[in-house]
Amino acid sequence: MKELDHFEDELIERFRQHPVFRDVDRMSEDAFHDILLQRRFLSHTFTTVYDLAIDLLTDERAVRIARVIIREEYPDDKSSGPPPSHREDMKTDILQLGVPWRRFVESRPSAATGQVISDVFALILDAATGDHANTKLVTILRFWGEILVSVEYNELWRRMEKHLLVNGENRSLFYYPHLKHDAKTRPLAEASPLSLTHSDQLGVRLSQLISATPDTWESFKAVESAVFEYKTRFYDQFLPALS
Repeated sequence: MKELDHFEDELIERFRQHPVFRDVDRMSEDAFHDILLQRRFLSHTFTTVYDLAIDLLTDERAVRIARVIIREEYPDDKSSGPPPSHREDMKTDILQLGVPWRRFVESRPSAATGQVISDVFALILDAATGDHANTKLVTILRFWGEILVSVEYNELWRRMEKHLLVNGENRSLFYYPHLKHDAKTRPLAEASPLSLTHSDQLGVRLSQLISATPDTWESFKAVESAVFEYKTRFYDQFLPALS
């Protein structure tokens, strides 16, 4: 299991070193807004990805974890009715970050963004048809939907905090909470049900699935490599903005 953690941590660090993250502070405001608006379309696929994976999972324990996570996207207050969803909180943060309303409304997924979304759906569908389907599907949810999301928001936060930290008050409703509760805080080799982040909750079941069938290691690596490629390709489209 430590070998898989090492493999995963290397991918995380390579992703963290993407030029867009390294140089996000020197991007123009328009270019940074473009990242936020395109990234928004990936965020809107989050619940679809989870729903699709839940359809295809045959491991009931993994399904229960995924159900809990997806329901957190739509908070409920029995006394006063449902508060804004996480998608609505994202919209609030984007507008707080200075994106003009007209640009927000008129934004559309780029060809690169649309291709990444299509590739992620294909990865899920293909994972369900081959060997070790449950392990692959949980790996996708954990790495694509949680771990690398936390990395993205951590790196972008350097630019965001100038707008969202006001007089010591953190006004972020979406990005900052997600960079915290999506993060990997424990290695797979030390997975614990006491961990509270989404990555670690999925990590507990993933480590159990892998331990039960050790020949899943290559499947785990192949899926994480594909997720890394898609996430990297998404940010590659913004490289010209660094010129």
